[in-house]
Amino acid sequence: MTLRSFPALAALVVFVTFVVFAGAGAGPAFAAGPRGPAIEITVIHATQLDGGGTIDPLLRDLPQLTREQPFVRYNNYKVLARQELPLEIGKAAASELPNGRALAVTLVDEPKDAGGPRYHVRAEIGEPGKRAFLKLLEVTASSNEPFFVGGQSYQGGTLFLELVVRP
Repeated sequence: MTLRSFPALAALVVFVTFVVFAGAGAGPAFAAGPRGPAIEITVIHATQLDGGGTIDPLLRDLPQLTREQPFVRYNNYKVLARQELPLEIGKAAASELPNGRALAVTLVDEPKDAGGPRYHVRAEIGEPGKRAFLKLLEVTASSNEPFFVGGQSYQGGTLFLELVVRP
């Protein structure tokens, strides 16, 4: 080995040592994989208006549903809020609703993979100091397929909650 190649070799050893030790602490973070599933909650205010109605353009799947109960009762649909919350097994993801009630969605167990991920989720709607409006709803939902919870009176109409599990 010549004297000229020694600085290059020393720099390489320092670089490799830095990469190995710096990466050692980051190793488990990479092993954990991508983020887990989330629940997308869309709060919809449905009303019946004289002279025709409208469907908010943010409601991708709703037009075909307006031919079915209970959606057929209304002709005006407006998105009031949309949010996405992380889902963890056994831990409620909570969201406050415009009528003062609270929605809690819980991932019950590990997703099942039968032709695509399916999620066992539990939804509850409550109001502080009062009996629960919706005590318990359990659903096994496919990823990216909406399911609806509705029936709460709100400002001359009804609130519907579109819930979608995002993988």
